[in-house]
Amino acid sequence: MTFYAKSIDLSEGDHQKTLEEHEKDILNCADSFFAEYGYCFTDTEKELVRFACNIHDWGKANSIFQKIVTNDSDNSVKQIPHGFLSAISVSRNQIKKIIPELTDDMLEALITAVYHHHTRNDDYTDNDIIEYAKENYLENLKEYLANDGAKPKEIEVENIKLKSSNISKLLFRNNGRNSGFMGSEKWNIYLLIKGLLNKFDYSVSAGYINSEISPDIKDKKLCKSIEDKIGSKNLREAQKFMKSHCGQNLIITAPTGSGKTEAALLWLNGEKGFYTLPLKVSSNAIYSRVKDGYDFKDTALLHSDAIQKYMEECGDEIQGIYERNERARLLSYPLTVCTIDQLFKFVYRALGTEILAATLKYSKLIIDEIQAYEPRVLASIIIGLKTIHEIGGRFAVITATFPPILKDFMKEYGLTDGKDYVFSDFAAKSEAIRHNVEMRQKNDMDFDEIVIAGETKKVLVICNTVSRAQDIYSKLQEKSENVYLLHARYIRQDRNMLEKMIMDFSAASDMTGIWVTTQIVEASLDIDFDILYTEMCTADSLLQRMGRCNRRERYFPKEPNIIVYDVKDENGKVFVYDKDIYDRSMLYLEKYTLKPFTEAEKKDYIDKVYNTNEIKDSRYYKEIEKCLKILKEIYPAEYSKKEADEAFRKIQSITVMPDNIYDANIKVIEEVENNYKIDERLKEKIRDLTVSLNCYYGKYPPNVDRESISEKSILNEIHRTSLKYEFDAEKGKGRGLLLNEIENEVMIF
Repeated sequence: MTFYAKSIDLSEGDHQKTLEEHEKDILNCADSFFAEYGYCFTDTEKELVRFACNIHDWGKANSIFQKIVTNDSDNSVKQIPHGFLSAISVSRNQIKKIIPELTDDMLEALITAVYHHHTRNDDYTDNDIIEYAKENYLENLKEYLANDGAKPKEIEVENIKLKSSNISKLLFRNNGRNSGFMGSEKWNIYLLIKGLLNKFDYSVSAGYINSEISPDIKDKKLCKSIEDKIGSKNLREAQKFMKSHCGQNLIITAPTGSGKTEAALLWLNGEKGFYTLPLKVSSNAIYSRVKDGYDFKDTALLHSDAIQKYMEECGDEIQGIYERNERARLLSYPLTVCTIDQLFKFVYRALGTEILAATLKYSKLIIDEIQAYEPRVLASIIIGLKTIHEIGGRFAVITATFPPILKDFMKEYGLTDGKDYVFSDFAAKSEAIRHNVEMRQKNDMDFDEIVIAGETKKVLVICNTVSRAQDIYSKLQEKSENVYLLHARYIRQDRNMLEKMIMDFSAASDMTGIWVTTQIVEASLDIDFDILYTEMCTADSLLQRMGRCNRRERYFPKEPNIIVYDVKDENGKVFVYDKDIYDRSMLYLEKYTLKPFTEAEKKDYIDKVYNTNEIKDSRYYKEIEKCLKILKEIYPAEYSKKEADEAFRKIQSITVMPDNIYDANIKVIEEVENNYKIDERLKEKIRDLTVSLNCYYGKYPPNVDRESISEKSILNEIHRTSLKYEFDAEKGKGRGLLLNEIENEVMIF
């Protein structure tokens, strides 16, 4: 009898893979992987992973599965998931012959990884599984193994028996009944086996021979490109330090504009890496900087809009677009630029996220601007770094500021300076002086002053909310035509245009004018303005905003070039930011105003605001503490992969298309509705016409249709909105989506 791995429509000429062929493909994929990255694993770890690859699909030999894949039966016939069957197919003694160093922890992790290698509901009793296996599986398995050249030679077919005791060895079940398992050692072995098993299985199933693309370990092309461009003798202190400490975990603070990005890339030293940032716009900028600026083409982008970037690069090559996106999602590139939520979902212990942790074992992780994250994400990062360190991965945190509260929490959760990582502060040592701060009250915003400054300078205005930015933009528009606006509430194609415009404006030496923005320009957007008018925020965000002004130390700030406005309302209420941290940021900033603000003073400022002992009663501190406790106590499989994603992002959102955009693009929308098979280019064209709206407190946004545009394809994710959308693409101007107006009618909420 021939046993098959999966069903394929043979009428289209595809070759239907046998189970033996699929198994050998995965083993070959594992072998080629270990040939490159074997130095990151012990021999026992490699044997555990290979064994899991070898046996994980044995359960497919069951008669019902084979009838379904060969079209002798339909999918309505109930079958036990094949991973459950594979896990009871071998005994401890059989495994011990192949892996002499096998321990009880390893056995339990191995059995669990095979059992759960697909995410399946586990509503079966032990007896259900055993009886099904006796009736539909055991004899088939013996027949398959008797003729299978891919099975371990130590496995004797005549000794194959069903091991019901293996079920009791599982670390957890995916059935809502938690076992109480919480141990990190077993969990980390499980993460390694399950994650790499999934990696090789997914790669082979997608048609790829190798799970990794063009490793840079030997050639170190990226490092050489950076050094050639900068000049190896011209490296800055932080860059020299990170290059010479490439084998260690690092936390590096350095001033904005001091070459932290290049320092981190030199730290990679050709090894596989992930470069994480807080925002998609920042990820896009770094991706282009590495791929084009340093000619390192084997760089991937991983976030929800990444495919749009691949479309720009691949043109009409639809296969090229699809493959780049798919391989990025398989974590195959030597360098991937992404947002932190793409990688750290594994802290929720959800089935399907193990591949992320396993990949980080043999990779290096860069976290840029860690202070930009809210407490919930900071807690996830701390737990994630602890796990990465335990499994053998390495990390580097590069940031303009590193609040002491973060160092204290890391220490509390087992990461100690000098033992688990090296901390080095280049910010305090910097002699650069870029900023001079003046504080004003909210009502003191002088629009005439801003307009006059914009006639001869590059002026940046940063607001804490989109609505406030829209309002200030409107007021400035009444006084000057040389005013532009950027925030997150534009449809994607217009936002992309504006992001390029602000970058070009910043780079052009002969351009002056005013840009009004929100927090989206804070982190890692390489823009440099002459003067900044900003609403007050927390100290970490404020210093990030300052980094967009006089970034390259083009002049000495004798007069204030950072104008800060207190935005508390008449009742002392603060929107967006934590009030305790906001008030402390205001209080301690006063000491540094109306004089040059040095980098050493900025460090002193952050240390005072985030002094751990003084903020233990603050909501900010308690939120981090609470989230850490939750993550520490999560049971495996308590969260689904989707729930982990939602928990990480927390803010729920809905994708909308304004009515006027819908009406102007009705032909494209109808084309999508009328075609069952549409390519990625058309999908992206539709996505370009949408904007994401937050659903605050779980409430549905007003003036948005509850029904989606259509049930067809991508349209079932999009809802129409009657809210007014304002943008002139020829001029690059307009307020975007307005929450207090609908088309042809003013509406006050």
